[in-house]
Amino acid sequence: MNENHKTAPAPVNLPKILVVDDEEAIRKFLLAGLSGKYHVEAADSSEEGADKINRTNFDLIICNINMSGVSGKEFFTECRKIFPEIPFILTTGMPKFSDAVNLVKEGAFYYLTKPVELPLLYSLIEKALSEGRVKISPDDSRPESEFMGYKIIRTLGVGNVGTVMLVEKGGNYFAVKILRNNTTPEGYAIRIRRFAREAEILRRIDHPNIVKIYDCNFDDSKGSPYLIMEHVDGRQLSQHIKQKSLDFDRKISIIKQVADALDYVHRQGIIHRDVKPENILVTEDGVVKITDFGIGKIMDSEFAITGDVMGSPAYMSPESFDSAQTIDYRTDIFSLGVICYELFTGVRPFDGDTLYKLIDAIREKKPEEPMKINPRIDSWLQDVMAKMLDKNPDKRFISAFEIVKAINHYTAGNNAEHVSSGMTTRILRSMLFMNNVWK
Repeated sequence: MNENHKTAPAPVNLPKILVVDDEEAIRKFLLAGLSGKYHVEAADSSEEGADKINRTNFDLIICNINMSGVSGKEFFTECRKIFPEIPFILTTGMPKFSDAVNLVKEGAFYYLTKPVELPLLYSLIEKALSEGRVKISPDDSRPESEFMGYKIIRTLGVGNVGTVMLVEKGGNYFAVKILRNNTTPEGYAIRIRRFAREAEILRRIDHPNIVKIYDCNFDDSKGSPYLIMEHVDGRQLSQHIKQKSLDFDRKISIIKQVADALDYVHRQGIIHRDVKPENILVTEDGVVKITDFGIGKIMDSEFAITGDVMGSPAYMSPESFDSAQTIDYRTDIFSLGVICYELFTGVRPFDGDTLYKLIDAIREKKPEEPMKINPRIDSWLQDVMAKMLDKNPDKRFISAFEIVKAINHYTAGNNAEHVSSGMTTRILRSMLFMNNVWK
């Protein structure tokens, strides 16, 4: 979103207010009405709001109750657990008396019906601030709170399924994923099964490019189900793609590290099934960490839920839309091909304005030739992408490690003569041109 770029920088001593609302008109109205008297930032979702809270100490939050994805109610509830000192003014266009009563009981400062009247909002903000509920300077620390003996530092992310927090114990930092019970009993049971499966998978894995697990609990009678995992001080690959912050060598290194990690898990009899940029973390020094094995499949295991279609559609293979019973490790290779294409071209190979059209494109349509989008892409790299993105699993690389070998062959010594001659090169190129993948 770009509302913040339209607001002139405010003096640092002004109270800081965060507006969280998925309606652009409301965000713009509140930014225009409150800026100047307050330092105002805006977020168009609970997820973006959580990210901003982690980076800035806000004095007050104005949040819409009814938002798509993680609702304002859920966002408020999660924030209250970690930052109980921040007052919330909750807004809604669909007021319910029961909501007003319950949310105020839970600690909301006020429940405000839309359309919001600025004079009333001004008075509520001033009242909340004057009551001393929030007196935080940039040097103040958050009040200490704990989870299972771990000191909670901050929230790393909020999603439909759970909350991930940064915690500390004994001078070491960890990430804790806490399952949320905000669905039907049947849906909650499925979530617990996926939590258990992720823990089972991560227990089997010891690889430098995959997050480690240290502790877990799946018995909700003993508290909220959780996973204690390695904390990775890095950014999602999706952020790097959006910001175009990686050079060619970093991109190649990321693809090789992901491929090497996938080869490892495949040899352990595990399929990730949700390989996407959001599940790939990249540290400042370029180390990749794959995370979120929540829908992974363990071959021949009780933890494999068969017959279901899971994953993030834009990165799924054609065969994965049929049944989980029909897929194998080659589905992850296809997903890595989609990531590679997006990483080097800036766009995804398959698109559609509806889910049906997206699935149809993945199954039936040929993507644009990468070199037409980005002429600086080498022909060998386009060939490697083609072999990952073949709609026929039998024509893809026979293993993820073959991707590493192919890249190493073409980048060895960065020598043009090396990559253009020799029997090995001719054989490899003939393997890559199995069929016409591009338009």
